[in-house]
Amino acid sequence: MNGRNQLFLILAASLIMAFTQEAIIAQGHQSIQHENSFMHHRVALMIAHTHVPGARTGTQGSAVIVPSWGLNYEYWLNHQWAVGIHSDMEIATYIIECHESTEIERERSIIIGTVGIFKPVHQIALIPSVGREIETHENLWVVRFGIDYEFDLRDDWDLSPSLTYDIKESLYDSWTLGLSVG
Repeated sequence: MNGRNQLFLILAASLIMAFTQEAIIAQGHQSIQHENSFMHHRVALMIAHTHVPGARTGTQGSAVIVPSWGLNYEYWLNHQWAVGIHSDMEIATYIIECHESTEIERERSIIIGTVGIFKPVHQIALIPSVGREIETHENLWVVRFGIDYEFDLRDDWDLSPSLTYDIKESLYDSWTLGLSVG
């Protein structure tokens, strides 16, 4: 793992730890009355498309758009802070042309990551994550940065479009546009 990836992993882990510590402190200051109406657990199903620059599915290189599904679990400590596990599964096979003329094949990869979530305002969530992309050819470390915009629906349901940026070691990066229901 090169210095850039180590730096991103350390930064993401530090952010998650800082979010968790601050959230635990903030939770202690909430009133009991406010706590009774608060939902701590959130499970969401996501459908998304991932843009992988430099990937190809056949002999010609071009950007590849990969369909993917996700399942997310979040534990909300208060209205601003949460921790959780997010997972995505890409439904495609493609080849990445990396630096130094090397290629790696990605076949139906699964990304599982721990997340820290911060809502600076009611509907916007900032989501740093550190995780692992599991795949039959080669597993990679992933650092993810995301943003969600939450639309409240009735009966504690929500609809959230999201945009995430993944750094997969020093090999390649990708962008994901998704929509989740939780």
